[in-house]
Amino acid sequence: MTHSCIATAIFSSFVVPVPGMVVRNRMPGYFIATLNGRLDGITHADCEEAIAPILVPSTKAILFDMTDLDYISSMGLRVILKTRKYIEKEGGSFHMINLQPQIEKIFEIANMLHGMKLFASVKEADDYFDAMQKKYSSVS
Repeated sequence: MTHSCIATAIFSSFVVPVPGMVVRNRMPGYFIATLNGRLDGITHADCEEAIAPILVPSTKAILFDMTDLDYISSMGLRVILKTRKYIEKEGGSFHMINLQPQIEKIFEIANMLHGMKLFASVKEADDYFDAMQKKYSSVS
């Protein structure tokens, strides 16, 4: 069983080493979390630790890019569900892109895709984030 190598999660002014995960701030309040390797009983705590700093009321959207995620366990599903519940409770939006077929199937089996917008690419998500940014900017 091989787990992914150390990646870096970057938030505005500090860096947190996290196995298999990179978090980028696309624009104020909009984040992309890129997962790779496995999200399981061994890596879920590191993932939660990386996500924790952006689970704040000012976060408007979190996008999980799962292009390189090969495996997810029930503990990984828990991290995703916990993140989604928090962000939606705060009025933000949660999305996923580039799910591998086996990962998408697990989400379908767990009935976790209901009401969630999936994006085909980072560009499609960026376009959505741009539109959301304009929407929130015009409301202020």
